Amino acid sequence: MKKIIGYVIIIVLCTFAFIPFVFAEEEEETTVATCDSIKLNELRKRAEKVTGVYEYVYDNNNNVIGFNYLIYNIPDDMYVTYTGMPSQIVDTMKKSDTVEIDPTTGIGKVFDSNIEDVYTIRFQVYQYSNECGTVLHSFTIKKLRYNKYSELEQCKYSGLEDFIYCQEWVNTSFPISEEEIVKRIESKIAKEKEKTTTECLSCIENQKNEDTYNRLVFIRKIVIFGLISGIIIDIVVIIYLFRKAGENRL
Repeated sequence: MKKIIGYVIIIVLCTFAFIPFVFAEEEEETTVATCDSIKLNELRKRAEKVTGVYEYVYDNNNNVIGFNYLIYNIPDDMYVTYTGMPSQIVDTMKKSDTVEIDPTTGIGKVFDSNIEDVYTIRFQVYQYSNECGTVLHSFTIKKLRYNKYSELEQCKYSGLEDFIYCQEWVNTSFPISEEEIVKRIESKIAKEKEKTTTECLSCIENQKNEDTYNRLVFIRKIVIFGLISGIIIDIVVIIYLFRKAGENRL
């Protein structure tokens, strides 16, 4: 009899133990059911409107001290996270925070004080209610770095404004020594000087051709003027002679 009672108690306990799991499964199925493909597509379309840009941040002396990443069009029922500072490899990011939103403008903002390195910031858009429980949209912003070589005296040479080693802000690192960079800048200067000299020689040649042309035009004008003058004189003489001949007949 005791064994039977024991079996009954075990059966009852097992029955109650399985009840929460049954309800949990039903609840999970209900949650998943609310996020069908139509709902997910609608959420993603709204999330894809979220965009981001960067801007320089200046101090009182007009020196750049960092960057602001500005995130636009964040829906009220969504939030944005970011990873990527200061690691250069997105997949190994340890830092992951939520973008703070200005309640007045609705624009998200993240400040980054690193101006020495190049890396990519990844932004991901989620739904607050986590109804679909997935990333709705993601995009990246590649951060520039300050190029100290832009301060070199050689970079002040005209024609080097767009040369990569003389640009103030670049989106890549230079895996070569400073000596090699200086050599490349000086080589670029030599090419610019050669180009300028060639252009000057061409200008001189063009000037010679223009002077020759102007001289020929001047000579032609003199010849034409002489011919016209001669014709006019001949006509005047002929008229005078005809008049004289008429007077003699009378």
